[in-house]
Amino acid sequence: MENMVNVYFFGKKYSVPADLTIMTAMEYAGYTLKRGCGCRHGFCGACATIYRIKGVNELKTCLACQTQVQEGMYVASIPFFPTDKRTYDINEI
Repeated sequence: MENMVNVYFFGKKYSVPADLTIMTAMEYAGYTLKRGCGCRHGFCGACATIYRIKGVNELKTCLACQTQVQEGMYVASIPFFPTDKRTYDINEI
């Protein structure tokens, strides 16, 4: 029997195999990833994610395609990453 951990994706609890990355654990839990999944190899940064561990008062950032799930992990995606492109008028500068 596989070692399972309890994780929370967007506030909902799931039991997933402990050896999965956040991204593959989300798919295991039934999510269909259409956005924010990019290259799946840590190069593009599209899967930037924030998480915390239950009982630890600290937010951490990671790439969901590279980070292994942990017991009590609460996960949320970072919206609009990378941030909106800034435009400047060179005549005003």
